[in-house]
Amino acid sequence: MRHWPVFSSRKQRGIAALEFTILALFVMVPVFLGVFVFWEVLQTQQVITRATGDGARQVSRMLNTARAKKPDGSYPSSTEARNTAAVLARASISAALRSHLGSDVDSRLTVDLQPSGADQLALNVTYARPALLGAAGGLNFIEPQTLRAHSLINGH
Repeated sequence: MRHWPVFSSRKQRGIAALEFTILALFVMVPVFLGVFVFWEVLQTQQVITRATGDGARQVSRMLNTARAKKPDGSYPSSTEARNTAAVLARASISAALRSHLGSDVDSRLTVDLQPSGADQLALNVTYARPALLGAAGGLNFIEPQTLRAHSLINGH
């Protein structure tokens, strides 16, 4: 009768440690990275959406209040008022994003205020977010490159 060699418990522990390392490397680390990236993108999107809403309220308030006269005594045209409101909205949105996302916001931010229908303006904000996991070699396919927010302003 032939006896098969019995593995010692020491060898079994080594195999279990190797299996755990492989599992952690190829399954758990990517899952944790994905959760971290998802959380950061969700938080950034919420900041951008809230800042866009705040900017839209400022634009609405500015355009619905009495307009100040220009130095020559005339009133600004609706296009001039809209351009001034767009500058105000960009400054407001940029300040809100800087307080949450850091100082490198202005070069990544696009704010657009355009007519959208008979009595509406559309405030569109685009933020080109930096990659958390790096963008080397096109391997970063799970992170969105841009985040957008949109707000409609009624009554102008």
